Amino acid sequence: MSSDSNPTAEPVLPRDATSRRRFTRVSTLIRRDWVWMVLLAVMAFLATTSSNFLTSTNLLNVLRQVSIVGIVAIGVVVVLITGNFDLSVGAILTLAAVVSVQMQPIDAPRTLLSILTPLALGVAVGAANGAVIGLLRANSIIVTVGMQFVVTGCVLLYVAGQHVRVDNATPFYFALSGGYLLGVPIPVCVFMLVTALCHLLMTRTFFGRYLRAIGGNAEAARLLGVPVARYVLFAYLISGAAASISGIILASRVRNLDPTVGIGYEFSALTAVVLGGARLSGGQGNVLHTFAGVLILGVIANGMRLFNLPFNMQLLVQGLVLVAAVALGASGKVGER
Repeated sequence: MSSDSNPTAEPVLPRDATSRRRFTRVSTLIRRDWVWMVLLAVMAFLATTSSNFLTSTNLLNVLRQVSIVGIVAIGVVVVLITGNFDLSVGAILTLAAVVSVQMQPIDAPRTLLSILTPLALGVAVGAANGAVIGLLRANSIIVTVGMQFVVTGCVLLYVAGQHVRVDNATPFYFALSGGYLLGVPIPVCVFMLVTALCHLLMTRTFFGRYLRAIGGNAEAARLLGVPVARYVLFAYLISGAAASISGIILASRVRNLDPTVGIGYEFSALTAVVLGGARLSGGQGNVLHTFAGVLILGVIANGMRLFNLPFNMQLLVQGLVLVAAVALGASGKVGER
């Protein structure tokens, strides 16, 4: 029988190659965007188990509730991409919130001061962190934990350990947390704006490329002429500013503050960042994935409230999510950017 009429397995090879390419594309998509798939899966589960979950009111409440920690998380991921940590963001948030209320925004000039002063203080604390870590190459965990104690101590001295409050704030100040823009809560608008700006900064500018280079190998980046200390400083400035913005929004919402109100925000933010696939060793992180990580935490917390589970259970679940996300990242299963 001739070779032309002899059936062989050769025609199957192109199909095998096509299958392999398809499998590769699918697996790459899963590794890259798994956090969005998890978010959709959690939302689908809650939608089928609770008739109240997919209502517009509930979804807007979820976005409003996660906006404060979400803004903090966006600043934290920028720092983490450089291979550093910022565990002082909870204290910076507290500082901004307390100072904002203490300025007593009862008229236009005081309202302006209640926004600009805490923002400037948060940036100053971020600059201090960045200077010590970037210029002196100090351990970021030790420095920022120490800064957390310093800032918290200063806040407690400033208010003598007492609650601070404001009763007759201007409508503009109230609107920072309770107002709407085109039907969307203003805190949500701010969260989305901060996310969009930082995403563009990290993906469309040399600034983002330098930060990733520093996180990948700071010494190699330095040898290539990247001013490592300067860009680490800039990263901490962004983190300090983001925490301050969250503090101002929180002050506008609560208006009667405990001087330790920000304790724990740093770990909530870090949970969202790690859940979004950021590598703790630096060089890898994604602002939009962090946004999705924040939403996952918010949706889970909302679902637990819909099922009337206690707050202690929410803390337990958040801790388990953080441990699971870190474990996946360490095993190489967390998706790449």
